[in-house]
Formats: sequence, C-alpha cells, structure tokens
Amino acid sequence: MNAGCLRGPFVEPDFRSRPVEQTHMNDEELEGWKALSRIAAADPAQVAIRYQLASTTAETFSMAGAELHVIGHILGADRVRGRSLGVNGSDEIVAVSLLLRIAGQLVSASADLFDDGRHYAAAGLLRQLVEVEYLAWAFDARDSDAERWLRSTVEERREFFAPAKLRDAAKGRFRGKDYGYHCELGGHPVPRAAILLSGDESISQLLLSDMLGHTGRIWGHVLDWSANEPWAEPIHKRKESMYSAYMTWKQTDRLVELPMPP
Repeated sequence: MNAGCLRGPFVEPDFRSRPVEQTHMNDEELEGWKALSRIAAADPAQVAIRYQLASTTAETFSMAGAELHVIGHILGADRVRGRSLGVNGSDEIVAVSLLLRIAGQLVSASADLFDDGRHYAAAGLLRQLVEVEYLAWAFDARDSDAERWLRSTVEERREFFAPAKLRDAAKGRFRGKDYGYHCELGGHPVPRAAILLSGDESISQLLLSDMLGHTGRIWGHVLDWSANEPWAEPIHKRKESMYSAYMTWKQTDRLVELPMPP
C-alpha cells in the first residue's frame, strides 16, 4: 500500500488505531499501565463509546457491502468476458462487498456477545476479524487479489490466502505473535481460555477496544481500495461519517494508548 494513499481528511495515524509499540517497562510503569487499563475499561463513558462505534461500524460495513454487491453484480465487464463464475459484472467489487458484509456480522455479533457476558465466544469472532483485516490489506495492496479470492478453490485459498501466507506477503505489517494471541484467547479451545470465562468485564473491554482497532484498519484498506474505483460510491459517501466516529472514539478511549504485548 502506498504511503499517503488515504484521501481527504483521513490520515493513517489518526484513523487506524495501532497499538503503541512495546518497549521495556519497569515494574512501576507496568503497574501504571495496568491501573489505566482498569479505570478505562470500567468508565461508563468510554464503555458507551466503544459499543456505539461497534454498532456504527457494523451497520456501515453491512450497508456499504450490500450496496456494493448490487453495483458489482450489474456493472463491469467480467460477465461479458466470461471471467465471473458467479456471473457478476465485477468480481472485484463483489469480493469487497462480501468481505464487508462478513465483517459487519462479525462486529455486530462480537459486540453483542461481549455485552451479554459471553466473552469467550466474542473473542472467537474477533480472531476471524483479524483474518478479514489480512484480506482487506491484500485486496488493497495486491492487484487482482479480490477477484482471485472470490474465484478461488479451497486448495487455492490455502495456498495464497491462509493467514500465514498473507502475513509473509505483507512483510512485517502484521505480527504473527498478535495472531497467536487471538488464537489463544478464543480462537482455539485451550486452557488459557479460562480467563475469558471469569466474567471479568475489564478483559472484555480490552478486547472490544482491540476489535475497534482492527475494524478501523479494515475500513482504511477498503477506503484505499476505493480511491481509484469510480463505482465505489457506497464507500465514498460514508467516508466523513466514519472518520468522525473513529476520531471521537480515539479521543475518548484511553485503552488505545496501551502498548502492544511483547
């Protein structure tokens, strides 16, 4: 992805929340971060803004995806040229629409599960959102990956679109260690999952805030993809409202200041 490819008011450091890089911390600094985490996770105003943004994001992903699907089915040359297995006008646009609609359901369901106390189940869906983020990067950064993915067989997806394959292709953009954390916290049935069954709301809020970082980056990649796509009006028209929603969250949620795990 080219630097500066976000258009208009979007600036990557402001919009796509990334964890602060981990540095060596002494015991006093570590305790300070833990205290901030507990306070921010329990503060009603911060909790409310997290759930509000999750709702806004889920609705935006779902609606933009549905509108893109109609456009991609009708417009484009793939059907005429016999390229589309699904008889779409543009398999690329349909692929992006499908990814957004998948993400919309994952965000909505994960937020609902966090809210009603089913934290382990919510974390399992969050792991899937990490994989959506990888695909969104690929659709943006690599020519023809969106349509290639839509037309792919199971074997081809394992060869070209498996999480490890995409991490390697991204050359350091994604940390395998971060994906491993998500696999341990909800992605797989392992003993460490017990922490998510304790009912600790501070843990659920940490994961909810983390989820919003992933969804912001998913939207950023889709926005970049749409920059030179004249038929991506469902993305373009939601640009300002999403920017405003994410900036409000970043200015309110102190959990975005936490450093990433080592």
